[in-house]
Amino acid sequence: MKKGIKIVKCNPYDRTQFSELEDAYSKLFNDNDNLSFLSLSNLPFDSNTITSFLKNSYAEEVEYYKAISSDNKIIGISSFESDLVKGFQLIGIVVDTDYRHEGIGRALINKGIEVALEKGFKAIDISVFADNKPMLILLLKLDFKIVKIDYHARFDGEDLIYLKKYL
Repeated sequence: MKKGIKIVKCNPYDRTQFSELEDAYSKLFNDNDNLSFLSLSNLPFDSNTITSFLKNSYAEEVEYYKAISSDNKIIGISSFESDLVKGFQLIGIVVDTDYRHEGIGRALINKGIEVALEKGFKAIDISVFADNKPMLILLLKLDFKIVKIDYHARFDGEDLIYLKKYL
C-alpha cells in the first residue's frame, strides 16, 4: 500500500463522519465500475438507502472502516458485521477506481481479519460475484475458500460466490 494511506474506523454517529461516509458511499458504490459488483439489481444506491445502512449499523453490529489518502480523501470503504449467530462477515468492500492495484483492498480485508480475531471469531465470510475477478483472486490469495455458489443471483444471471476464511 502506498505511503500515507491509512485505514481508520468510522463512527457513523459523529455527524461529520456520517456525512463524509454517506458521500463516499454514494460516490464509490454508484461508480459505473463498482455498481454491478455491489448490487443484485444494478440499481444505484439512493441517499435514503445509504442513510438507512449507516443509521442501522449499531443495531446490526456493523463497523465501517475507510481508507484515507495522504490528502484526507476517502479512497476505499469496508464494512464488517459481527453476529454471534451468523458469524463475522465482510459485507462491503469498495476501492476508488483511481486507487486500484495499490494494496488498499488487501489492507481493508486484513483489517477485517484483525477485527474478527480481536472479537474472538474463528472464521470470516464474504460473498463476491463471479465476474469480479480481481476481488475473487485476492480473496483466494488470502486463503479464503469457496463454500457455496448461488447460481444466477444477479440481475444479469451472474453467480454469487460465498467464501470463508478459517482463522
